[in-house]
Amino acid sequence: MKNALHVTVVVIVGSLLGLFISKLLGIWFPAGSQLAALMNTGINTGLNPTTVDLNLVEVTAGLVFKFNISSVAGIFLAAVVYKQLVK
Repeated sequence: MKNALHVTVVVIVGSLLGLFISKLLGIWFPAGSQLAALMNTGINTGLNPTTVDLNLVEVTAGLVFKFNISSVAGIFLAAVVYKQLVK
Protein backbone atom coordinates (compact mmCIF):
# COMPACT_ATOMS: atom_id res chain seq x y z
CA MET A 1 0.00 0.00 0.00
CA LYS A 2 2.85 2.36 0.85
CA ASN A 3 4.54 1.74 -2.53
CA ALA A 4 1.31 2.37 -4.43
CA LEU A 5 0.92 5.70 -2.63
CA HIS A 6 4.52 6.65 -3.48
CA VAL A 7 4.01 5.79 -7.16
CA THR A 8 0.78 7.80 -7.23
CA VAL A 9 2.48 10.83 -5.67
CA VAL A 10 5.42 10.58 -8.11
CA VAL A 11 3.05 10.39 -11.10
CA ILE A 12 0.96 13.35 -9.90
CA VAL A 13 3.98 15.51 -9.06
CA GLY A 14 5.65 14.49 -12.32
CA SER A 15 2.55 15.38 -14.32
CA LEU A 16 2.43 18.80 -12.69
CA LEU A 17 6.13 19.25 -13.39
CA GLY A 18 5.50 18.28 -17.02
CA LEU A 19 2.70 20.84 -17.22
CA PHE A 20 5.12 23.46 -15.91
CA ILE A 21 7.73 22.41 -18.50
CA SER A 22 5.12 22.61 -21.24
CA LYS A 23 4.02 26.12 -20.20
CA LEU A 24 7.65 27.24 -19.91
CA LEU A 25 8.42 25.96 -23.41
CA GLY A 26 5.31 27.77 -24.63
CA ILE A 27 6.76 31.03 -23.33
CA TRP A 28 10.26 30.43 -24.71
CA PHE A 29 9.21 29.19 -28.15
CA PRO A 30 6.43 30.65 -30.29
CA ALA A 31 3.26 28.65 -30.91
CA GLY A 32 4.21 27.79 -34.50
CA SER A 33 7.66 26.36 -33.72
CA GLN A 34 8.38 22.69 -34.29
CA LEU A 35 9.76 22.13 -30.76
CA ALA A 36 6.62 23.48 -29.12
CA ALA A 37 4.47 21.32 -31.41
CA LEU A 38 6.59 18.25 -30.61
CA MET A 39 6.51 18.74 -26.84
CA ASN A 40 2.74 19.28 -26.83
CA THR A 41 1.94 16.28 -29.04
CA GLY A 42 0.19 13.71 -26.91
CA ILE A 43 -2.56 11.17 -26.46
CA ASN A 44 -5.85 11.25 -24.62
CA THR A 45 -7.00 7.99 -23.12
CA GLY A 46 -9.75 7.01 -20.74
CA LEU A 47 -13.51 7.07 -20.47
CA ASN A 48 -15.31 10.01 -22.03
CA PRO A 49 -17.95 11.63 -19.81
CA THR A 50 -21.15 9.61 -19.82
CA THR A 51 -24.48 10.74 -18.39
CA VAL A 52 -27.13 8.49 -16.86
CA ASP A 53 -30.49 10.23 -16.43
CA LEU A 54 -32.95 8.46 -14.11
CA ASN A 55 -35.44 11.37 -14.00
CA LEU A 56 -34.94 11.66 -10.24
CA VAL A 57 -31.18 11.97 -10.37
CA GLU A 58 -28.68 12.55 -13.16
CA VAL A 59 -25.15 11.18 -12.83
CA THR A 60 -22.20 12.09 -15.05
CA ALA A 61 -18.96 10.14 -14.78
CA GLY A 62 -15.78 10.08 -16.81
CA LEU A 63 -12.02 10.01 -16.52
CA VAL A 64 -9.61 11.12 -19.26
CA PHE A 65 -5.81 11.07 -19.00
CA LYS A 66 -3.93 13.52 -21.20
CA PHE A 67 -0.28 12.59 -21.63
CA ASN A 68 2.21 14.48 -23.76
CA ILE A 69 5.97 14.34 -24.07
CA SER A 70 6.39 17.07 -21.46
CA SER A 71 4.32 15.19 -18.88
CA VAL A 72 6.24 11.96 -19.51
CA ALA A 73 9.52 13.89 -19.10
CA GLY A 74 8.19 15.39 -15.86
CA ILE A 75 7.18 11.98 -14.52
CA PHE A 76 10.63 10.61 -15.41
CA LEU A 77 12.33 13.56 -13.71
CA ALA A 78 10.15 13.17 -10.59
CA ALA A 79 10.99 9.44 -10.46
CA VAL A 80 14.73 10.16 -10.68
CA VAL A 81 14.49 12.75 -7.89
CA TYR A 82 12.42 10.33 -5.77
CA LYS A 83 15.01 7.57 -6.22
CA GLN A 84 17.78 9.97 -5.16
CA LEU A 85 15.84 11.02 -2.06
CA VAL A 86 14.99 7.46 -0.99
CA LYS A 87 18.59 6.17 -1.13
